[in-house]
Amino acid sequence: PSRLYPCAALAPTAVSSREARVGGRSGGPAPTLGAHSSSAGLSPSSGLSAMAIPWMPREISSRLYEKEHELDNVRTTYLMSTAFIGGFLGREDGRRPTWFNRVKLMPVSTLTPDLQEHLANTCHVVCMKTRQEVMSEPTKRGLVPEGRPATGWQAGLLCGRVLWRTLFASAAAKANINKCGSPVLYMAACQSLMVSMRKLLTQVWLEVQLQYTSKISKYRNIKSRPGWSVLEGLQFKNFCEKSGFGLFDPEKTPPSSAGSKPASDLQDYLEEVLALRFAIDLLTLAMKDAEEFIDLQTKRLQRKALPRQRVPGDAVEAELMALKEKSVDSFAMMWTDDAELRGIASLASRLMDGLEGPSAVHFAATFTGQILLAMWKGVQPMLAHHASVGIARIAESHAVIGSLPSPALDDRDADKSQTAVFDRIALSYGPPSRDCKELVMALPRGVLGCIVKVQARFRGTLFRTRNFQRTRAVAAYCKAARWPQLQAPMEGYDDEETADSKKDKRRTKKKPKKVDATKLKEEIEDFKPNVSKYLGGEPSKGGSRDPSSPSATRTKGFGATAGSTMADMNPDRRLWPLPTADHRACADLFALYMYNMYRRRELTNMWATLCGSYERGMDVYAELLSKNPALKPMLDSIAAQLKRGSVVGYDKAFIAKQRKESDSNAPSSRNPASDIFSSSRTKPSKGLGATQESADTQRTIRPGMTPLPKDVGQSGDAAKDDMTGEYLTTYLKEMDGDDSQFKDISASVIPLSTGTSPPRKPPHEYILEAELASQKSDSRPEGMPLTEAEKAARKVKPDVPFCMKRVKPIWLPIKAHRFAAYRAKVLQLLPPRILQQYVDFEKQGQYLACIKLLESATPGSLNVLSPATLVGNKPLLVETVLQLIVGYSGLCLKNNQGNIAVKLITQVIDNMSLALRDLHPGHRTVLEAYLYDTALSIAYYMPNDISLSDRSEAFFQQASERYLRLEHTNRYCKCCLRAAAVLHGQGHLSEAEYYTQQALNKLSDAPVSSLLVVCYHNLAVHTLVQQRLADSVAHVRAYVALLRQLPKLGNTWMQQVDNTQWLILKAQEMWPQYQQQQGMRDSQAGVKFGH
Repeated sequence: PSRLYPCAALAPTAVSSREARVGGRSGGPAPTLGAHSSSAGLSPSSGLSAMAIPWMPREISSRLYEKEHELDNVRTTYLMSTAFIGGFLGREDGRRPTWFNRVKLMPVSTLTPDLQEHLANTCHVVCMKTRQEVMSEPTKRGLVPEGRPATGWQAGLLCGRVLWRTLFASAAAKANINKCGSPVLYMAACQSLMVSMRKLLTQVWLEVQLQYTSKISKYRNIKSRPGWSVLEGLQFKNFCEKSGFGLFDPEKTPPSSAGSKPASDLQDYLEEVLALRFAIDLLTLAMKDAEEFIDLQTKRLQRKALPRQRVPGDAVEAELMALKEKSVDSFAMMWTDDAELRGIASLASRLMDGLEGPSAVHFAATFTGQILLAMWKGVQPMLAHHASVGIARIAESHAVIGSLPSPALDDRDADKSQTAVFDRIALSYGPPSRDCKELVMALPRGVLGCIVKVQARFRGTLFRTRNFQRTRAVAAYCKAARWPQLQAPMEGYDDEETADSKKDKRRTKKKPKKVDATKLKEEIEDFKPNVSKYLGGEPSKGGSRDPSSPSATRTKGFGATAGSTMADMNPDRRLWPLPTADHRACADLFALYMYNMYRRRELTNMWATLCGSYERGMDVYAELLSKNPALKPMLDSIAAQLKRGSVVGYDKAFIAKQRKESDSNAPSSRNPASDIFSSSRTKPSKGLGATQESADTQRTIRPGMTPLPKDVGQSGDAAKDDMTGEYLTTYLKEMDGDDSQFKDISASVIPLSTGTSPPRKPPHEYILEAELASQKSDSRPEGMPLTEAEKAARKVKPDVPFCMKRVKPIWLPIKAHRFAAYRAKVLQLLPPRILQQYVDFEKQGQYLACIKLLESATPGSLNVLSPATLVGNKPLLVETVLQLIVGYSGLCLKNNQGNIAVKLITQVIDNMSLALRDLHPGHRTVLEAYLYDTALSIAYYMPNDISLSDRSEAFFQQASERYLRLEHTNRYCKCCLRAAAVLHGQGHLSEAEYYTQQALNKLSDAPVSSLLVVCYHNLAVHTLVQQRLADSVAHVRAYVALLRQLPKLGNTWMQQVDNTQWLILKAQEMWPQYQQQQGMRDSQAGVKFGH
């Protein structure tokens, strides 16, 4: 306990022989409280030491480290910092190898039994209080007042700040130091600990990227289990070797307990990262608290020189005033609104007060480490929760690419965190990029040195800006408190004042100099500034130089006095050379040059990004053009416009055309839209009727509606199913560029896992729970007991008939296309009075009445269920209403109004041929296929509707024929699977298997996708129900093999796949017994029971 603990954290930049002698006394490099470089420790051979505390004035740090009577401050700070490290590292003792016995502190076993008991009780209270605060969200208990913690993270920080400050001040009181220095030493310890924690956070996060990704080894993933020695090595190297805290080498000193976990995992590393982030936030806030205390205490110390205004009347009042002054001036008493927390802090302080003797400060350090250890154990459940949430966000793909996402905090905590972008900072320690190297190599000669100087000046300015306020506060406080002392206290003088300080105070008292206001005003009026010619000033003549200019001092004649000349030329009279206008001009020129270099780099990056984007866009568009040849006319049109723009100018080729189109919407004597929308079946007359028709057409075209080209309708000039460039351009303009209806869909019909879906259950548990839930839903009076026969009947028997009954094919639903956009567009076309009725009918679910109201739309009748009165030459509006009806059908099925959905889709199918008469043939084909497919889907959800079920196969034939004509392979396969599901529900198993096999044949040359998985899954279901077990098992193996090649799919879909696999394998297990019961042989499987 009596060994010397020197510390380089408080040492100045220049080190004398005295410092080398103190550092060599401990037998090696002196420990440091967190220097900024790896060589911050004091070494006799180096002769240099780093300045570890950036905001501490040089004079204060020199006195603390050089003066013999102030070295106790360094020893106390070192002990308290080591105790904090011991509590931090020992928070998981028991699960991982024990750390606290490898910290250079007095062991707990040296305490007396009663002290051990008191310490254990205090630690238990601290742990339970901290755990209660971090695990209960304050916002759930009501509104949180301003200034109080709003989250569990912030509540834990408050507990840590109060306890750490109380323990430091109480333990420092046991040392032979001045109590006025406790706040400054506390801030120094927090600064050193925070710097060390930041270094360790960077190293641990980089180690996470190496241990749990395939960056350096393909055998590493998120399930790797590195040994504890890796993490302990990082902690020892950072805290002991680089920062100088008192730790024993874990490789040489075995732990007292190996822990319950033999190796670490990703959870442990993420908990370490979160603990470091918590510690950095705690130490940062602790420093701010101490700075606020220093500011207030400085003001109190400056007011102490004034005489007291009030004298206590009796002894009781005097004692109360002393207690109040103690509570205000005491650094250990940190105020908080939490009365329980104040009581716990007071308990810890009283526990420290019971320590007496020469080794009290060392026992107090042990007490501090143990109580902080209890605080960290209370915080640990919150860290474990955040780590588990962070692991849930990590996928195998992150490990493959070698970059794991950082564990996220709550938004309110992340906004106030001091380590919000720690992962980016850690990755910034990698080698410089190629662009940076090329930019440096391209710099002219001599510019790199100027850049280094400017960067150094900027970093110095930034450094001063960050620490100037705190430095000034510390300097003012130390001056007011007269700490630390330049000389040891002498006999006959107070501890806070020496004889030299009194002499200096009398010597510095001077009378203020009086200034003549009249003379000063005349000097200001006669002053003539010397402006450089580089900034627009006139060059000064040889004999007319202003005596106040900087250059006038060199041309003064013999009339100038020697005293004034020496005063002006003496460099000691000013701190730096006076800057001239020439200096300012050079500085502006250099700043302009640096700004141009920055612009050059940014423009280079922009050009590289544009070139890369252009190349990628061309590749994507070429692939899109190969998949959809209908886009070639649109490409030719764009190419023609670009060619014309290169000849006549792009402003004339594009902007003028847009203005012309906008002007065409304005009313004029001749309406060009009348010719565009005229039908080829009826030719307009030249008389009065033509004028009236033109006026009606002009009135129906609303501003913002793009007219369709001339090839709309059955007699268009385009081919039967080919979309012309002009028609497709108009369609894309109306649909905001959405042409997904004219393209085939992706084969990824099952969504990927997002981590938000419910977890997957074991198949047998899921099936049995569903079976029991269906049995409990019968109409049985409550409280009526079950008979033995009913209990036996309700018992689930997973036999072959049970498995055949439970397997179901996967249903791929069809989605409404842009339902919200289409609905909003239709509502804009209704008058206000009709609009209110329309919305009311929608709320009541009377969608047929809504469609009936569309007859009163502004452009004309849009009731597609009555094509006789349907407005002509409005193909896009007709498609909008049809898409709206499809969305209404889905809402009816969702709201258990299946009969309304059947009526809607039946009337649409029956009137579709006339309603779509004005559409382009290719557009009409796409829409007809979509409507027939929708009718087939409604037939699946309404199996009891006989008329719709009878027409389901016709719906499939019509939809599939159009999909094949459009070459939409994936849409055709989905339609086949839907038809097979409908036939399966109707009992036509052979036909269902045939259509599923047709879809599989179409995908024979396609890459692996979830659509293939659905095909094999449904084939397994169809063949099992037909009692062809061998084929069913083969199909199960096929889709299981495909799933291993795909990324993780959604849990909701994977649950049905798992259930089917379990049922089929269960049927295979009991198949021999089933054959024996049914009396059939293997050759009879598939033909019995009419299959």
